[in-house]
Amino acid sequence: MDKKKETLITILLDSEASIADRDDAAMDLYEYDCDLVLNALVKVAKNSNDDPMVLNSCGESIASIWVKRNIFDKKCYEQLSKAAQDGIYYVIKYDRPQWLANLGP
Repeated sequence: MDKKKETLITILLDSEASIADRDDAAMDLYEYDCDLVLNALVKVAKNSNDDPMVLNSCGESIASIWVKRNIFDKKCYEQLSKAAQDGIYYVIKYDRPQWLANLGP
């Protein structure tokens, strides 16, 4: 596995790491279009008790990966925290506005 990717995932999942470091890791992970990264981002994004900044960045990275794959995973989206959903919204609003209809009520 790519050492940088592995390090970023480790930082993201480390609840003892600083919020700034975890947020940076969440933002940097958008570069990696792989299930391992997506699963780590989703794991954190589901935890509504986590820091809103980290959750929002997870959402942005999740959406960036979905855009690269040209898929919108509504079932996954519905399981995420509100802050992560907000991050997804902002990415797809600009990159895939036609997906906004998927967000629904």
